[in-house]
Amino acid sequence: MLIDDDDDDPIAEIERLDRFYDGEEDGERPLEVLRGRGVELPEEASLDDEALHQKLAELFDEMAGIGMLRDSTNHLSDRELYHYLLTDALLEETILPRSSAGAWHLSPIGGGSGEDNDIYLRFYADDETRERWQRDFRDPLPPKEKPPFDRDRLLPTESKAGAPRQTRH
Repeated sequence: MLIDDDDDDPIAEIERLDRFYDGEEDGERPLEVLRGRGVELPEEASLDDEALHQKLAELFDEMAGIGMLRDSTNHLSDRELYHYLLTDALLEETILPRSSAGAWHLSPIGGGSGEDNDIYLRFYADDETRERWQRDFRDPLPPKEKPPFDRDRLLPTESKAGAPRQTRH
C-alpha cells in the first residue's frame, strides 16, 4: 500500500480507526505489507553489522512509505532494534494510513511497563518531565544517561513521510 496524498481525508481515516478498534474492520500486519512490496528482510543472524545497518536504513524508508515511523530507539543497538521490529512491532495487526493524514508511531518503550518507564526516564525524558514524574509518583528516578546510540534524529520523520500525520504510541 502506498500513501496517496490526493486522497487525504482525515475524517475517513478516523472512521477506519474506529471500525478497526470496534472489531468491524480487519487490520494489516506491516511485515506482510512490506514483504508484499518486495522488501526482503533476512534473519538477523544472517547479516553482519554493516549489512544489518544498511538493511535497517532501507527498512526505515520503506516503513515511512507505508506510514510507519519509529520513536525512542537510541537505547537499542541496530541488532536489538531489527529484532524488535521483525519479531514484535511489525507483526502487530494495525490500520495503516491510506493518505498522509496519519501515521503509526512505534516505540519499543510504548507499552507503559515499569521497564519502559525506566528507559524513558533514563534516556529520553527532559529534566522538567523527570521532576514532574518524581513529584507525581514519588518513585526513585533512574540516573539520567545519554543513550548509547544516536539514530532517532536521523530516522524518517512525519515531514519526510507525508504531513500532517496522526500518531500512535
